[in-house]
Amino acid sequence: MTLDTRQATPRRAARTRRTRGYTAVEVLMAMTLFAIGASGVIGMQRVTIQGGEDARRADMANNIANEWLGRLQRDSSFWTTPSSDTPTTINLATNTKWLGQITACAGVFCNPPMPTAATGVEGHSPAFDGFGRDLPLGTTEARYCVQYRLTWIAPPGVAPRLSLTSLMRAEVRVYWTRLEARPVEDCSSPPPEVIPTATASPWHMVYATTAIRSNPRR
Repeated sequence: MTLDTRQATPRRAARTRRTRGYTAVEVLMAMTLFAIGASGVIGMQRVTIQGGEDARRADMANNIANEWLGRLQRDSSFWTTPSSDTPTTINLATNTKWLGQITACAGVFCNPPMPTAATGVEGHSPAFDGFGRDLPLGTTEARYCVQYRLTWIAPPGVAPRLSLTSLMRAEVRVYWTRLEARPVEDCSSPPPEVIPTATASPWHMVYATTAIRSNPRR
């Protein structure tokens, strides 16, 4: 019995083609494509995480700014003269904790005084941690810091002709560092009033404004 080599040769070649594996070039190309796709996904995740953290910090800073506007409004409850009973004196500088600095803080943002053991921390500090909690005097763990600026909208006038309808503008600035920068830590060294646009600034800032009037007894 003889084997027909004309039929055996094509069958052997077909089996060889079916059992042939991938070449090294094909494997390297596949690995390259996989690496490019994986790096793109990782890059998107990094941007998403960074954007979420930046948004969380900005939201915390806005909450702190609104909290400080409330503190300044509460401080005005001690600004009770001039009034109908005492029309010739003004107790803004003597009775209030922050609003009395309107002369010194009219042109630049001022640093509120850090709370002492006598005043207590809660509701008085310009320094906050990452959770928005007040920090005490001498802290080196601040993540957010507060400054304020005060200007007259309707000044009280000069004694003895004082106005009973004085009105001031209060601006609050909350600043913190960028995600990749070192945290603020100490609020006694704030950023400059004007940061050059050509300079890569490490700071983020939010601003909030309100109008404050005296609380006299009519």
